[in-house]
Amino acid sequence: MAERLGGGTRRVDNTVRQVLLNDHRRRFGPNSRWHIPGRVSEYEQALIAGDPIVVDSGTLMCALMHAGLPYEDYAFGGCYYNGQFLLAEDGTLTEWTPEHG
Repeated sequence: MAERLGGGTRRVDNTVRQVLLNDHRRRFGPNSRWHIPGRVSEYEQALIAGDPIVVDSGTLMCALMHAGLPYEDYAFGGCYYNGQFLLAEDGTLTEWTPEHG
């Protein structure tokens, strides 16, 4: 996917967004024991729309682990454990604190 910005083109990398979306659907989608028919997930809608979203380290750890990707930095004892992160529209993931709000 590419976006036009100021006369140039840049690639938007939504790999983390897709990993989070796939994990959310696996855990809460129609085939999940936690699925609630008719309920619209604001989290899922934000991921689909490409909106900026704040994600905690536990959610990242689970999504990465289920995708078979390195997750240890987000697990207990990891350098990003108990952190929060902003997943921006362009797919970048940065540490987030309430002061950034």
